[in-house]
Amino acid sequence: MRITSCLLSTLIAASVLGGQEQIPDSCVPKRTDYDIAFVNSAFQYYREAYDTRVHYEKDWKKFTADSTRSLFQFGDAISVAVLKICPLDELVKPHSAGAYLTLVRISFTDKGKVLEKSDQEPRVTSLVLDYLEQKESADPTLQKRIAYMRHCTKDFTCSARGDFDSDRSQ
Repeated sequence: MRITSCLLSTLIAASVLGGQEQIPDSCVPKRTDYDIAFVNSAFQYYREAYDTRVHYEKDWKKFTADSTRSLFQFGDAISVAVLKICPLDELVKPHSAGAYLTLVRISFTDKGKVLEKSDQEPRVTSLVLDYLEQKESADPTLQKRIAYMRHCTKDFTCSARGDFDSDRSQ
């Protein structure tokens, strides 16, 4: 009797679970860790570099050369990570917006290096760029960079490198 009840319970559970709709993989959030400490380190570095106009090759490599942890691997996730680090009212300030745009430029250079397939489309990045475009209407340099990012993030053709000053003038 006990075995029969167990088998019946198992059959009922299996039929109930088997009848449930499956959630498409594209709707299931896969990334639970946006490597906030790493992104924050890069964000703070580029904020300071924006203010001081000092940019060192060795520091750039610190954020891109490691095959297990690199800004190249983020794609759209870079925007989520930055939004977790920086409030929107701070992000619209020129040094923060400049740092964010640099991180986006680096993160959208090679689609093949992006770890999560869902981060290969600039969904969140497009929203943040829209927001910055509305808030930064007075700064022509940032507007020009935003327009460049809007174009190059669509097909991962952002410039991987370039000295900091030329990045600001794009």
